[in-house]
Amino acid sequence: MAEIQMINYLRHPLREQLLAKFVLGLDLLLWLCRLPVMLRIHTVRMLLENVAGGQRRGGDMPMEFSDVVGLVTQLCNLRPFRSRFFPKLCLRQSLALYRTLTQMGYPVEIHFGVRKDDTTLSGHSWVTLGGEAVADTAPNGIFRAVYSYPGAGRALSETESKILIKGQQ
Repeated sequence: MAEIQMINYLRHPLREQLLAKFVLGLDLLLWLCRLPVMLRIHTVRMLLENVAGGQRRGGDMPMEFSDVVGLVTQLCNLRPFRSRFFPKLCLRQSLALYRTLTQMGYPVEIHFGVRKDDTTLSGHSWVTLGGEAVADTAPNGIFRAVYSYPGAGRALSETESKILIKGQQ
């Protein structure tokens, strides 16, 4: 009987949303802590393939797209993740966004680009949904994409198209 009361208590929409944010935040926090080690063990492509093939949790997440993006960017900007041990913000944030949004079923792409000034070569990474940058940390268009995953121009499934339309509303 106590289990039924607990389930009914948690079924309130606000509680479900807070619980979903807490679970997603905790999962992402633990993943970000492991990220430096994963980047030293795996290539970026292997890491992306593991993320893309990971478990999906799309339909049961009572969170808006903007809430998910906001939570990911807030966690990626926490002070402990700014130390030299962790990757730079753009890589950390784009990998976390790619992982989270892919697991939720959004057809996102991650891009790695470069920019050459007179004497310097700079790198950057960002995530796009339907060709639009998601929470990019650099001005749009100043970096030239040299690698995208999954490859640009892949056909979207019917489910991915529906999710894309839902995410842009």
